[in-house]
Amino acid sequence: GLEELFLKLPELKIGNKIAKVPIIQGGMAVRLSTARIAAAVANEGGIGLIAASGMPTDELRYEIRLARSLTSGIIGINIMVAARGFSEIVKTAIEEGIDLVVAGAGFSRDMFGMGKESGTPIVPIVSSGKLARISESLGAAAVIVEGSEAGGHLGTNRSSREIVPEVLKAVKNIPVIG
Repeated sequence: GLEELFLKLPELKIGNKIAKVPIIQGGMAVRLSTARIAAAVANEGGIGLIAASGMPTDELRYEIRLARSLTSGIIGINIMVAARGFSEIVKTAIEEGIDLVVAGAGFSRDMFGMGKESGTPIVPIVSSGKLARISESLGAAAVIVEGSEAGGHLGTNRSSREIVPEVLKAVKNIPVIG
């Protein structure tokens, strides 16, 4: 059954957090991935994400606090770098003690500094080995690989099946999540 499958999956370590089930729930915006779905995933041993793009900071604080009240598992935010108020949203999540920040739909060098300062793992979504290598050198705790199957937010027409092996060769010491 499903439990046997999960027993065979390796743990996923990002920063000092360990997910018993190496699954990160997608951060589906707007207001689809909120506290309740993120907490449900975290309660099963995976990593739950709150989609923070386009969310006012007071609403984000509420969602993070609600998720914390529903789980002791790993909760992160997913944010599009291209989103209005990107830095403010990331800072708010870090102030609220978020476990990790997943960022896609663009690239920001600034987020790595914010993560380093607070000890919050930063996990960029990448679509090439080159960007994965740059991410690792800037301090990424892990990288998520997205290809053309993921809705085209990263502007690639290449498949994840093609990109994942390239990223695995490009990074040295961080987890790669397909």
